[in-house]
Amino acid sequence: MGCYLPLKSESALTNPFSLIPFPSSLLTFGEGMRFLTAAAAAWGVARGLAVLVVDAANRFDPYQLVREGRKRGLLPDQVLTRVQVSRVFTCHQLVQLVWEGLPAELAKVDRALVILLGPCSLFYDEQTPLAERRRLFRTMMGGLVQVKQRAALWFLQANLPPQVANQHFGRLLARLAEQVIQVGAGEGDGRRVCLPKAAAG
Repeated sequence: MGCYLPLKSESALTNPFSLIPFPSSLLTFGEGMRFLTAAAAAWGVARGLAVLVVDAANRFDPYQLVREGRKRGLLPDQVLTRVQVSRVFTCHQLVQLVWEGLPAELAKVDRALVILLGPCSLFYDEQTPLAERRRLFRTMMGGLVQVKQRAALWFLQANLPPQVANQHFGRLLARLAEQVIQVGAGEGDGRRVCLPKAAAG
């Protein structure tokens, strides 16, 4: 089951994994993903986790990370040195990172939070044939199952542009999440308040 939270709500950031055991997984989608990614990374650092951010949407903001860290009593050096950011620009690079880069990094630490920003975004690049994108997405899902056994996973996916043909990669990704949260401007804006896991797009 999923739920809806206003973007201004802090409740989603207090302790999103409180109801499910560690390791665990969470899918957040909708508005404000740049802000939420920084908040999620600072949340992980404040709890003593190694934080690995995979930026597949080119939206990670280190300045926002520092601001979110300060809200949690962390110095800039603490958050900047404890958060490792990897940027990928194609779905092929993302799949390779999930299968090779992340396991290598997770082998070095005991407890980790892996944040995947824009997990579906690169799979909507029409320069790659759809059949190939679907194959690669399934391959990535297999790698994420392995990652999930070693770390908490937080997927953050912005809304798709209206001109993009929705191939429902988000619905497939939601199968890996114990909890799915839609984030928006407010409950009175006509969006659904509660949605099933399969409704992630």
